Amino acid sequence: MQKRWIVFLVCVLLIIGIYAVGKVYYERGEGLNKADFAWYESQICQEIEEGNKFAQERLAQKHPVFLNGIFMDIGYEWDSTIYVPIRIVAESLNWGVFWLPDLGVMQLVKNEEEIFVDIENVFGKAYVELPRLKNMIKLPKVDVHEGHIEIFTNERELKQVAVSGAKYNFYVNGMKMTEDAFCYQGRMYVPTRIFALSLGRIFKYEAEKGEAYIDQVKVNSIFVEGRNYATVEELNKIIDTGEAEFEFKEQSDDSADLWPVISKGPQQKIAALTFDDYLSDEVYPLLDILDRYEAKATFFVIGNSIEQNQELLKTLAQKGHVVANHTWDHLNLYTLTADEIRAQLIATTLKTEQYGVKAAPYFRPPGGYYNDKIIKIAQDIGLRTVLWSLNSVDGDPANSARVIKQTVSRWVHPGAIITMHTNRDSTIEALPGIIENLQKRGYELVTIPEMWVRRN
Repeated sequence: MQKRWIVFLVCVLLIIGIYAVGKVYYERGEGLNKADFAWYESQICQEIEEGNKFAQERLAQKHPVFLNGIFMDIGYEWDSTIYVPIRIVAESLNWGVFWLPDLGVMQLVKNEEEIFVDIENVFGKAYVELPRLKNMIKLPKVDVHEGHIEIFTNERELKQVAVSGAKYNFYVNGMKMTEDAFCYQGRMYVPTRIFALSLGRIFKYEAEKGEAYIDQVKVNSIFVEGRNYATVEELNKIIDTGEAEFEFKEQSDDSADLWPVISKGPQQKIAALTFDDYLSDEVYPLLDILDRYEAKATFFVIGNSIEQNQELLKTLAQKGHVVANHTWDHLNLYTLTADEIRAQLIATTLKTEQYGVKAAPYFRPPGGYYNDKIIKIAQDIGLRTVLWSLNSVDGDPANSARVIKQTVSRWVHPGAIITMHTNRDSTIEALPGIIENLQKRGYELVTIPEMWVRRN
């Protein structure tokens, strides 16, 4: 009987020992060889590639949407049904459009009328079936031909002008805003909407009247092929552009090589902590933790959160952290035109600089959705594209702090770029353990600019 108890105790101790050793290996990353890291790296690459492939396939069948002759946005065809972006169409017809997250629906309000709409959320933009939209807001006429969607609410013909001749590139503070500028009757014109969005302003069409507005002020402008254009002089009457410098340049062949995408650093015992998304008060606990461990991080900031958090932005810079670009609205860039992508990046850079903070010349595409076109657009603005080599999995709200800490601890590797997010309680809880683990193992925590310098 005594022998059985001894054997039992030995087995229990053996199991506990195996578990303890396994836990140490799992959390410290010890015991992982080059093959393990090569496998993990391939998984991360595959995850990003598959996400991009899915997005491109999902958005393959495009349909430009025109409302009373004005170009609105791009619609898409899914399962033989055409979907259109509801917000810009409804707002251009003077509907108030509100997202109700608790209900998961869009609310449309006009006069005494109120409509609740189930939408298809595609990478942050709301779409609705074209037939449903027509019935809900009573669109008199909708035509689909030659791939275009044309919606008409009145018989009024949009007044447009014909323009011929060379196109020009237009820059703000050395950043290319558009390739669609032109000269008309001796005056230089730029796309009104893109100019407004690049300066972080609110743009709206009055589609019933054929007019364009910035911050509720009517713009003296012209329409060309359904797009609205204005001179910089007219736009400056509405928008205080401060010390911004504008420049037109003749277009020429651009054969410059694409800058490489930064997804990891050099094979040195360094790692970069990066945080994506909105600025808010929930960032302060992250800063307190980073201060405690004398660690610096890179924050890829969404531009539309800067205005309400300007003191936090300044604090980030004062503490030695790096502020970089995560676009203005955090939309999937595949759903935007080239000029809209430029506006997303430029607006964030200008808003950062408005509050005395120099943004680092790096950008991370939301969701990791990118292609060569997006890399080139960012490059023309002076931004290098940054991805990651270690996903902390904190983007999934179901993952606990323990899972996040174990994931980073297990898969960290020399030159790791670790992606995390702001506004996550689990990330705040996991961060001290992550930093302690990495520092004990001899990792130096660096920013993306520091990593890029060492890589080169």
